Amino acid sequence: MNIRLLAKKVWLKQASMLFASVFTVAWFDWLTAKSVLIGGLVYLLPSIYFALIALRRQENASAGLILHNMYRGEVGKFLLTSTGFIIAFVVLKPVEIISLFLSFFIMTIIGLVMLSRINLS
Repeated sequence: MNIRLLAKKVWLKQASMLFASVFTVAWFDWLTAKSVLIGGLVYLLPSIYFALIALRRQENASAGLILHNMYRGEVGKFLLTSTGFIIAFVVLKPVEIISLFLSFFIMTIIGLVMLSRINLS
């Protein structure tokens, strides 16, 4: 199966889990729901960027070029994640710090578990 198609399935599953949890939490507290959404997006958007850069289709690409794209994607992911947290704490305040980081952490764990279960053979 195509790796880009698998990545899209993982993103869609993560996004659906994120939005389901946001809507559930919103019944109880809007600030917590906002913080959960921000934390999830701070994880999800940079991860999508990384995969788009790292999984570019390149026919007959050299190992050096593939590695270059992986590094470029990782640096971009780091910068986008850092920028996301800065925006969350400076621009989008008030936020609940615990909910934001817990959402980010849970999305990271879900992503790792989902990726570990992919069978590429």
